[in-house]
Amino acid sequence: MFAMVSIPPGGVPLRELLGDPELRLGRESIDDGDLDRIVVAAAVSELAEPGGWLQGGELLLTVGFLLSADVDGLTRYARHLRAHGVVALGVGLGSDLPHRSTPPALVTAARRAGLPLLSVPDGVPFIAVTKAVFAHRDAAERARLQWALRTQRALTAAAVSPGGIEAVLAAHAGATGRTGVVVDLLGRVLAAAPVEGAVELAAGLATTIGEVRGQGLLGAAVEVADGRRREVHPLGSRRIRALLLIDGPAAGPHSNQVTGDLVSLLSLELERRLGLDAAARRGRARLLAALDRGVVDDDGAGRRLAAAGLPETRLRAAVVAAPRPEELAADLAAVLPDALVRTTAPEPGEADGTVELAVAESVDLVAVLAALAARRPAGIGIAVRPGALAVSLRQARSALPVARLTGRPAHADDVASSRMLLALLDHDRLRAFADAVLGPLDADPRGPELLRAIAAHLEHNGHWAAAASALGVHRHTVRNRIAAAEQVTGRRLDTAQDRHELWLALRARDLGRAVGGPGRGDRTEGAG
Repeated sequence: MFAMVSIPPGGVPLRELLGDPELRLGRESIDDGDLDRIVVAAAVSELAEPGGWLQGGELLLTVGFLLSADVDGLTRYARHLRAHGVVALGVGLGSDLPHRSTPPALVTAARRAGLPLLSVPDGVPFIAVTKAVFAHRDAAERARLQWALRTQRALTAAAVSPGGIEAVLAAHAGATGRTGVVVDLLGRVLAAAPVEGAVELAAGLATTIGEVRGQGLLGAAVEVADGRRREVHPLGSRRIRALLLIDGPAAGPHSNQVTGDLVSLLSLELERRLGLDAAARRGRARLLAALDRGVVDDDGAGRRLAAAGLPETRLRAAVVAAPRPEELAADLAAVLPDALVRTTAPEPGEADGTVELAVAESVDLVAVLAALAARRPAGIGIAVRPGALAVSLRQARSALPVARLTGRPAHADDVASSRMLLALLDHDRLRAFADAVLGPLDADPRGPELLRAIAAHLEHNGHWAAAASALGVHRHTVRNRIAAAEQVTGRRLDTAQDRHELWLALRARDLGRAVGGPGRGDRTEGAG
């Protein structure tokens, strides 16, 4: 562990120059808050308006040959220097120079302009001040490089220790005083140093984490607000495996010089872990294939799960289409350590392969897929006992074509809906079927009220009183309308096939009206 070094990049604090015993600079008009101003260079000029020759950040030195003698003129001069980025003004004093002591008018002018004023005593040439500025800069740069080298060695030593990611983050925190947090692709904390506040930091940067994750390994972000500097960096070699969050004060030393080393070491550790887990993932893929062969005894399935180091719990399967299934499988395995995951090659004529997985019923699969496989078709089966995982997998595969059409994950429960089944059919064919079944009623003058009677009768499972109440008529009226409808259509509602076809035709017409607007023979509004 090394102490932090407060070294400004590319300059030297004014206080260090004032404290240099060889320069003996006088503090004529300098507030305590000005002592931390950074001087990047020393320049000498006797011009009344030297701003055009300056770049900002200078300690400007002058003996005052051409300076005004009145306060107002000197104030304009001091404000001109401030406007061009001059950090401080140094006036040279000497027996053979215009001033043996600092003119009170210049002190007043400097105070008015808010420009730090110091004096260079007799016997100290301006070149000595210039050399001192660059000497302090060189010393600061050497100190920064030495600190960075020590810190890099400390991070490397931590990386090869048994502590892994946690040890590297602890070494970084000790050297920089900044918090380091590694989160997975879902934004969950994997490791942190210090641990306090890690979850809150990840939650506060959730939006930024999502944006960086979407940019891939070339993405990164830095946020400076409320006196804090927060960074997000992707970790991984060929694709993002996790993300690094760094948090610390916006002012003061930063670990920018070692951030690249930190990212590299953490990426290597993550890839190393991924390689070590490869055998376990292959074993779980084989287990998934074995459970997919058919319904098996729960005790046998439980023993297989336990042998793979997994808990025996109800499982839910999902199948996701992906252009690079191996990469998606690795991501899913990383964020779902208890999942069974395997990949399949593309079918003939298909561009995408698939990733098949089984996870505990408690896992929010929709949220996981939204984060890692956004806009990718996915079928999701029901939760089942371990021995019946083949059933959930079969459902997930059957739901995948529906997901391709709808553009969102399709659950087996959704596919089981008659409305979903009808929605997969061509609208013209649906309308043709509805017109064929309901056409005789459309042609009858009593058609609308007969259709409403049929719909109410079917909806209330043949209960006359309930259907009559829904229509607001007497039950004998419902009986009479149903009898008339049976006579017109030639179908009987006490026959399962006729009842089913009438119900299906009414649902098809309702769906066609919802997605395509009114069509031919559409006289049945309110019938469904």
